Amino acid sequence: MIRFVFTRTARYPGFEVPHYQFLRNLRTAFVNFKYRGFISTTLGILAIACSKFKLPLLQKYRFYQQNMDQRWLDTDGIVELKNSDIPDEFHQSASRYEAASDYEFRDVLERLAIDYGTYNFIDYGSGKGAILAAAARYPFNAVTGIELSQALHDVAVRNIAELGRRNAIASKSLTSVQGDATGYHLPAVPHIIYVFNSFGAEVLQAVLDRITTDLAEVQEPVYFLYNNPMHHIVLDESAEFQKFSEPFGGKWMIFVRKAENPV
Repeated sequence: MIRFVFTRTARYPGFEVPHYQFLRNLRTAFVNFKYRGFISTTLGILAIACSKFKLPLLQKYRFYQQNMDQRWLDTDGIVELKNSDIPDEFHQSASRYEAASDYEFRDVLERLAIDYGTYNFIDYGSGKGAILAAAARYPFNAVTGIELSQALHDVAVRNIAELGRRNAIASKSLTSVQGDATGYHLPAVPHIIYVFNSFGAEVLQAVLDRITTDLAEVQEPVYFLYNNPMHHIVLDESAEFQKFSEPFGGKWMIFVRKAENPV
């Protein structure tokens, strides 16, 4: 138990960065109470406890099951790299598709306490658009996803259309772009950058170089939200970005490029 609380471990070695599981669980419980409410969260916790004791009770209330019941978008499931349509030459740097928790994302985003209307939001490796849908709840100037897989991009486009039909878009624009993340040029405005372990260190470095070049004239802070930061060493060694926080026990790492003082 002491090791579980005080050391960094990964539940899924090779797919998940080592972090403090106990702190992650505490923050996860808080976030579920925050966004799901008391009853749904309590039932979810009881369902987990029943599963631990191998009791087939309350399993329809597991958090992942609640997500499936409540989410009317096509974002669930895991698409392994071998089953994706990503060209073979990109396989070494790409990762499998898996939807991130929109509740975790919303909690991290809201704690930045920014003026959303002055920022663009970009998700590198946006997949089916789960985080795009979450970001579109906020009045960003623009929300953009960059996805290499044509198949996942096509699903994201359908999800964006469904969000529009349900009037569930608060941002000024919401777009999915199919293409290589390293070739995408960012407009020179303040940005929130989001990555969910979408690619390896080499591609991440190229993306970071592109961000640094394209946003060189931006005076406001630029935030980099790194979920499951398997290659955080790239940001750790960056001369532009500094670590801001490590929420969820280090399962997330938030970096910021601070505002420049006008000359």
